[in-house]
Amino acid sequence: MVEELGSDRCRLTLGSWSWHSLAAAIARFDTEIEVVGPAELVDAFGYLARRFARTAAGPTPGGTS
Repeated sequence: MVEELGSDRCRLTLGSWSWHSLAAAIARFDTEIEVVGPAELVDAFGYLARRFARTAAGPTPGGTS
């Protein structure tokens, strides 16, 4: 569900089977994101950010990608 909060803001209400999956679904939108809760969703975004940063850095010598 999308709720308009102003001319440049909205609230998106979604559900998912996991916090990581929910964070990934929200990340598809090309916009700034502010998580207002819960802490598990914030943690999931942090996990994905670290994972994507490692991927963007490229393969490590002797490591797997």
